[in-house]
Amino acid sequence: MDAVAVRPGHPQLPAQLPDRRWILGLPGNPCAALVAAHTLLAPLLAGLTGRPLPVLPRVPLTGEVRTTPGRTHLVPVTWDGATAQAVGGHGPAFLRGAALADALAAVPPDWRPGEPVGLISLG
Repeated sequence: MDAVAVRPGHPQLPAQLPDRRWILGLPGNPCAALVAAHTLLAPLLAGLTGRPLPVLPRVPLTGEVRTTPGRTHLVPVTWDGATAQAVGGHGPAFLRGAALADALAAVPPDWRPGEPVGLISLG
């Protein structure tokens, strides 16, 4: 079974039908579905329409972020243009973090507080 080592955002299903149409299955938890839409659907649409993917800004991230060996975490953050601050109280079933956030921070498994991370804009 193929999988993407990211949380939240599981399970996802990208599939192309024989007639070349695409089907995307998004997770059932609201925040996980939002993350999957931004990380799976948006790039697919860009590729299908010939648009380049945006360059992800990299900024220092502060706040409490849990990391897991072997998995990237996509964390809702507020972003002031220079730094990002993790929004607390988020999880795959909750939209509070996404409602307060400007972006999703792609936090690698070996991240340390204050290190730069890539940001996916929610705007």
